[in-house]
Amino acid sequence: MELVGTSEIAILASASRSAVSNWVARDPSFPKPVADLACGQIWEKNEIEAWLEKNNHLRESDMSAKQNLQVGQIYTHDFICKTFGGDAKGGTYLPQSRQTILCGCFTTVLNPEAPECVLVGDGPRILSKAEKLAAQGGSIPVFLKTGTNQWIYKGEFEVTGFSKNSADFEAKAVAADRNDVAAALFFRQIAN
Repeated sequence: MELVGTSEIAILASASRSAVSNWVARDPSFPKPVADLACGQIWEKNEIEAWLEKNNHLRESDMSAKQNLQVGQIYTHDFICKTFGGDAKGGTYLPQSRQTILCGCFTTVLNPEAPECVLVGDGPRILSKAEKLAAQGGSIPVFLKTGTNQWIYKGEFEVTGFSKNSADFEAKAVAADRNDVAAALFFRQIAN
């Protein structure tokens, strides 16, 4: 039996030790440790690898992970960060690397009509990212937050419009009880 601790699990998952600690504390499906030593908990490696694979945390190539995304599947923020990279770890709604927007991570609390319509806040970085995506064109993978560290993959969506004209989004902003909206991004799903 091969044993692993928090550090080894983090390496297996390409995640931080604090992410592993969160899984241990918050995810009831996480395997139970085989021992709790003075230096920390230890687990059976086979059980950990099976859990990591089931929960899409097992390290694999970015291309493979992107190709294997399944619409309707729940992914963690760590998985999104690891797979798409860029500044996703900063919690941004449109992670980017260099000048390219990599994916969309939206909350339906702020965007009740997401992913078809995303209300863009008036913060300079928030607005700048939306403008960058509109200029970039093409499609991006879109995730919607469903709970703490739970993001459902909705598929590939392309930007069909970007508007700063309040007539295009004012009613949506009122319905969402938001007074910080400066623009809106409009999307349509493409065939997956």
